[in-house]
Amino acid sequence: MIWREPGTRDRSPGIVERDLYRGGGLLVWAGIATNDRTDLYVFDAGFLTAVRYRDEILHPLVRPFIAAMGTNAIFMDDNARPHRARLVRSYLESETIPHMTWPARSPDLNTIEHVWYMLVRWTAGRSVPPDTFHELQQALLQEWALLPQQSINDTIASMPRRCQACISARGYHTRY
Repeated sequence: MIWREPGTRDRSPGIVERDLYRGGGLLVWAGIATNDRTDLYVFDAGFLTAVRYRDEILHPLVRPFIAAMGTNAIFMDDNARPHRARLVRSYLESETIPHMTWPARSPDLNTIEHVWYMLVRWTAGRSVPPDTFHELQQALLQEWALLPQQSINDTIASMPRRCQACISARGYHTRY
């Protein structure tokens, strides 16, 4: 909606274009492991579908990442609909990528959610916060590169405590 004075329609001095990201966001993906991580992947506009997930994430990023980690690696994602699609399950099986079954609605036990929280905090805490989608993308990529691997390792190492807290809380909220 645009508010303007009568008779000022389409006058260029009254038009200021802004590409504000507030109220929107970017879709990003990254893989983490103890002592390793992938680059941060920023999706182009659009929605994540099973085909995009396979073609833009699983094949070019997950497959080599898991292969480099060796036989002890288990791939874990969340229960987003594109991740559960038959096409994705078939791809993981065909590439012999071991996949962890994951319960729905369990973000306190998904390590990447805590890493996302760190990334968002660091990005929002910049001296000049990003104002546009492009600035947000650049800030996220920069902060991801600066995020200490030890912070990721510590979060992963906290998983036994997180699981015990979840068991003690009988599946309800935990301090994590």
